[in-house]
Amino acid sequence: MSSREIADLTEKRHDNVKRLIESLIAKGIVQPQIEDEPSTDAVGRKRITQVFRVNQRDSYVIVAQLSPEFTARLVDRWQELEAAAAAPVPFALPRTMQEALRPAALCQAN
Repeated sequence: MSSREIADLTEKRHDNVKRLIESLIAKGIVQPQIEDEPSTDAVGRKRITQVFRVNQRDSYVIVAQLSPEFTARLVDRWQELEAAAAAPVPFALPRTMQEALRPAALCQAN
């Protein structure tokens, strides 16, 4: 999860979230990666913004510091991310008799 996404979830400014993360890094509490992310400013100009990529544990720590009332949103988002990652590839039922018989035909050919 990115620091920008945490800012959106907690309805805080991204620069404030980054400042908090930097203070937590200085204390040795969190250890996120930093990345450059393309974005567009309010006027429509292209910008490169540095964002932190945080793991699940660190995101809980950050949100607890920022806004305890939004911790539930963070938990919900991590559950969405985990469910999406664990979701099986959907199985498609055959639409025609030919599609249904194709696996049997392949077995007979071998």
